[in-house]
This record gives sequence, structure tokens and C-alpha cells, in this order.
Amino acid sequence: MVALAAALGLFAPVARGEGRPRLLAVFEDPAGDDTGPGSYRYPTDAEFTPGDFDLRRFAVYEDGDDLLFEVTLGSTFREPQTTQRTNTIPLRLLNGIYLQNIDVYVDTDPASPAGWNASIPGRRVAFADGRTWKGAVVITPQPGPASAITAKALGEEAASRIAFADGLVVRGRTVTARVPAYLFGASPSKKWGYSVQVSGARWERSFSALDLVRGGAEVNAFTMPVVGIRESWAFGGAPWGEVHPRVVDVLLPPGADQAAVLGSYDAAAGTFAKVPFVYGVLPPPVAEPVASQAAPVAPAVPVSPPVLRVADVSGTLVSISGPVDGRRPMQIGRVVGPDGATVARVVVVQVLEGGLVANAVEGRENVRPGAAVLFDGPAP
Repeated sequence: MVALAAALGLFAPVARGEGRPRLLAVFEDPAGDDTGPGSYRYPTDAEFTPGDFDLRRFAVYEDGDDLLFEVTLGSTFREPQTTQRTNTIPLRLLNGIYLQNIDVYVDTDPASPAGWNASIPGRRVAFADGRTWKGAVVITPQPGPASAITAKALGEEAASRIAFADGLVVRGRTVTARVPAYLFGASPSKKWGYSVQVSGARWERSFSALDLVRGGAEVNAFTMPVVGIRESWAFGGAPWGEVHPRVVDVLLPPGADQAAVLGSYDAAAGTFAKVPFVYGVLPPPVAEPVASQAAPVAPAVPVSPPVLRVADVSGTLVSISGPVDGRRPMQIGRVVGPDGATVARVVVVQVLEGGLVANAVEGRENVRPGAAVLFDGPAP
């Protein structure tokens, strides 16, 4: 996996190649919009300063067999005075970034619906207009542990397309990650689309026993929480509910209203905000997915319509289409066969408009497109 290679130091630190890197894309982002859907406020701890989460510029360069992802924020990247929060022993954070997570999702084929619509777990965003990412780069203080959480949540195939970048180069307000171009499965092009998202970095995992009993534990790759009233290590200004985004600033196309975009979640339906990609070249419409003629379709099962059904299977990641009212992350569902018997179990990773993303945790080999997915009782 890319993250494993990075952990072993196989990705060299950023350095200029023999030739001059070729600029593929560059985008500017407005200053002072690091407020999420408009209401978020920074944590109260003195370590945080204005601009720490304010995305200002994003650029991508081709440099030999690698791509350079360059992100500039509104304030200088710096090491905090202490690298401990609730833990008793200071953490050894060695990646050159401490307070932020910066996620870069790349759409290498804008006309294709193939790819993934789920974000890094804990960020609580989805993608708009039927667009999907085919590769991603995550810049985070703890790339190894974050990679392990993401692989478990999204599946190995999706995780193999994500580089949890190591060997970062930090210069003032700018951080640069070097990633092998082969990760994206296509020749670098100025037609690619990007979604760049900035969130706060949590340093410890938090799974309380009470959360597990209530069924409310959420898979989270070290994303800082956003709560109603800001705390030392939590953003404030969140509404009631559990689906508001934890992304504080996001790169958007010209004219897009960030407050409206990040405020497009639906707490009642349990759906995340939908974020558009930005493109240097106007992309074509997304092609309608073509159903495989060989894909078996399970006959109706004895449940009240409408029914959730498996739309696609990619590794352990299962895309499910149908009504999502009452569904939420971490809920367990049953995949049933033609006779109504349970053949597999899945755990919901993300709730999207018109469907779910789930991870097969039992009986993956029995999951087929068209099979019904049942949830016993109301959502937890």
C-alpha cells in the first residue's frame, strides 16, 4: 500500500528533479472563509492563531514520475509548544504538520462515475454532481495510524488509492507532498479535477464505552470535532446533530457559496454535505453507470418496499442505493439472498443522498449487485 511505502520511507522528501516541474493546476481560495458553513469558530487553546485552517492556494506540479501537491494556508505551519492534549505523554509527531488535516481528492476521469464518493472517515462530507475521486492525498500529523483507520473503514482497494504522504516539505505557510503519479492510474492531465479540504487534526482516538453501547461511535481518522460551544481542542458553532461537516475550509469553483455548500447536509435524513470538484477545464457530464449483463439480480424478498439494494462492490466497499431515511454511520445491515436468508453483513460508513457506502465485515464473497440490504429496527 502507498501508506506503507511512505511509512517505510520509500517516498523521498520533496526535491526538484533534473528538469523544471510542469504546472498542472493552480487555484486560489478566498481569505477568511475558514468558518465551515459560516458558523464555525476556532478552538480556544492559545496554540491556534488566525489563518491556521484558512486555505489560500493549491497547486499541482508534474516532476518526472512524481506529482507535487502544494498547499498554502493563511498562517505559518509550526510545531506547538506541547504535543499532548488529553494524553499524559507528549506525542512524537514527525511529519512537519501538527494542527491540520489537508485532504486532496483527485478526479482523473470526470466523465466516469467509477471511483469513490466517500471521504476520509470523520470528515463528514460527500461529493456533488455524481463526481467521484480516483486517487487522493492526505496530509496529516499521523499518516500511519490514519491510513490504518481509513483502510478498515473504506476497504483495501480504496485505501490503495490514497497516499498518506510522508516526507513533507514545509516552508512558512506552504506544505508540499511528493506522490508517485502511478497512484492515480492515469497520465497527469490539466483536465483533472480536485477537491481540497482542510480540517482540524485530532491527536488521539476516542471510542468511549458509552458511545459503543449507544451505537453512536463513529469511525474517525483523527478529525477534530466541531461542537456547539468551542473548547480548547474543538471547533465551536456546530448545530445539533451528528452529520454536520468537520471540514473548516474547502476549495470551490468560482461563484460557489461555501456556507451553502458545507451547509447542504440534512440532519433529519442523515446525509452529509455535498462538495463539488474544481476543474481547470470544464468537465463533461458524468456518464450513467452501465449495469453488467452478467450481474445477478436477486428477486424480491419479503420486506416492505422500497428496498435498499447493492449497487456495486469494490473490494470490501459496498455501494448501496435506495431510501436512506433513518440510516446512519456504524449501523449494521444484512445482505440477503434470493430466499431471504442472510448471506453477509455490512457496516455503514457514510450516508449519501439516495444511498449508502458500507464496508462488508462478513460474507464479502456473497455480496452481489442487486441483492437486498435490510436493517433490523430503527437506526441507533
